[in-house]
Amino acid sequence: MEELTGLGPATGHAAAPPSAATLDRVRPPVRRAMEGAGFKAMDTGDGCLAWFRRLNDMTHVMVSANNTLDGDPAAADWIAGRYGDRGGFVEVNGLTLAGALEAAEILRPPARVDGSLVEALYPSLQDAMDDLS
Repeated sequence: MEELTGLGPATGHAAAPPSAATLDRVRPPVRRAMEGAGFKAMDTGDGCLAWFRRLNDMTHVMVSANNTLDGDPAAADWIAGRYGDRGGFVEVNGLTLAGALEAAEILRPPARVDGSLVEALYPSLQDAMDDLS
């Protein structure tokens, strides 16, 4: 199983935590909310950053604001996704930070009832939940 310092969850490349200087530029309310929810900052490669949390079911969730760690918490610029270690993903965009944190808590694994993998970006959390039920 990959770890934060092992293979990047979405890209299969070496992943690393971002620099302390990068974390220092994250707004305190954003950083407190993300770290309080158990997320760690991660460099996902190609200049993209995300907040990452591994789950116990061979999936992980990531949250970012336009591929960065920081953004206006009230702006609908956030994306949340749940990713399977063996494939599949469910992403919801157009969220506020609070909405992204809610999505990270309730998004289901990226597989339908019949076992087929889901690879989709949804315009709303409700659309994602309806498709996965």
